[in-house]
Amino acid sequence: MRHRMRHRLLAVLSVVALAFSPSWIQAQVRVGRDSSTRLNRFGRDMVYGTGMGLVYGEIDQLRNDPPQWGSGWDGYRHRAMSDVGEFAIQEGTTEALAAVWHRPLDYERCQCHDYNDRFRWALWNSITDPMPHDRHPIAWPRIAGAYAGSFAQASWRPAASNRARVALGNGTISLAIGAGINLFHEFIH
Repeated sequence: MRHRMRHRLLAVLSVVALAFSPSWIQAQVRVGRDSSTRLNRFGRDMVYGTGMGLVYGEIDQLRNDPPQWGSGWDGYRHRAMSDVGEFAIQEGTTEALAAVWHRPLDYERCQCHDYNDRFRWALWNSITDPMPHDRHPIAWPRIAGAYAGSFAQASWRPAASNRARVALGNGTISLAIGAGINLFHEFIH
C-alpha cells in the first residue's frame, strides 16, 4: 500500500512540476487579488488543505470511516494522510491545469446588485471560469481536479462496494462545496 501511495505522490508532484516548468513560465502571471504568483498561491492552498485534511481526518476518525483502518492514532494517521493526499491531488491538478490553460483561480464577485443575479452568478462560476470579454468556458481545471482527487483517494482506501460510485459522489460533493464557497464570497466576504 505504501508503495502505491508513493507512486501516486510522485505522479502528482510530476504534474505540478510540469505545470510550473520554465517552458510554461508565461502562465505564471499574477493571479490573486493580492497579486500573488501561481506558485505562491499553490503553497498557501497546500498549507490550508493540509489543515483541512487533518480536520477531515478527525471527522472520519469519529465516524470510523473506513472501519478497516481501526481506531487510535494509527487509524487517524491513515485517515488524515488519505484526506490530505486527496486535497493535494485535487489542488495540484486544478492549479496545474489552470496555469497551462491560463485560467483564473480566484472568485470574482458579480458586478450586479440583484440578489437573484448574484446567486446565479456564484453558482454559474462554480462550473465556469470568468474570462475577459464576458466569456465563461467550462472550468475544466476545477472539474478535473475535483474528480482526480476523489478517484485517487478511492483507489487507496480499503475496497468499497463500488469505488467509482463513491469517487463520483465525492468529486461532485467537492464541486458543491466550491459553489458554497462562491456563495460565501459573493454575499458575506
